[in-house]
Amino acid sequence: MRLTLRRTLSLMGALVLCLGTAMPSSAQDVETEELPQEPVIEVELTPDTAHLMGLNKITARTHPMRVKLDTPLRFGTLGIVVRACEKARPEDPPKTIAFLEVREYPVNEEILDEPEPIFSGWMLASSPGLNALEHPVYDVWLTDCTISSAPTPAPSE
Repeated sequence: MRLTLRRTLSLMGALVLCLGTAMPSSAQDVETEELPQEPVIEVELTPDTAHLMGLNKITARTHPMRVKLDTPLRFGTLGIVVRACEKARPEDPPKTIAFLEVREYPVNEEILDEPEPIFSGWMLASSPGLNALEHPVYDVWLTDCTISSAPTPAPSE
């Protein structure tokens, strides 16, 4: 199907005429109402408390533990320090991770030097077996990261 030049030009002219009447001739003809924008203050709160679960394999008892970042915690002969704790935002897929350092302290000996860590790494709450503490008596795993106290917003004038 061949269109002649005259027919093509007449169709283009009709199209321009239709569009010209439907659209304003200049940007000044369009009135826009701008809404006042309030400043968006987004505060990223980072968790400062890790929730851990400890298992004593000898007694078969579990012990829930809550520890603040960089605060030493004793569980049996283990010394646990949580260096970082991160949790995904609510709109993201759930993911909670923490960086732990675990040291074993001798029971009846005087501690002269800080022992070497028996575990130092990231633990995932969703997969505790992925990077687990391997110890003959104790198991420790991450369950959650929380914010201990949310800051109160300053009163607005």
